[in-house]
Amino acid sequence: MRLPRLVFTAVYIGYLVQVGLLLIIMPWSSAWRILMSRIPPTAAWLLDAPAVRGALTALGVLHLLLVVAEVIHAGARERRSTLPPPT
Repeated sequence: MRLPRLVFTAVYIGYLVQVGLLLIIMPWSSAWRILMSRIPPTAAWLLDAPAVRGALTALGVLHLLLVVAEVIHAGARERRSTLPPPT
């Protein structure tokens, strides 16, 4: 029963890392300008605002903090599951 939990946790952590890094790097890269040129001007104006780009970066940092929390809690769960029951 540990293997499915381990696989799920690994996939979840991989997702969080990838999305977190994407949200941190993408709004400040040159690819963001290309993306903004392909969407309607009103949406591009809003998404290109520094405050929105900063909010996206903060969301990426939050994803990476969730990775840290998940690793800590996964280790605690593993230790709890291997301890003998109290008598």
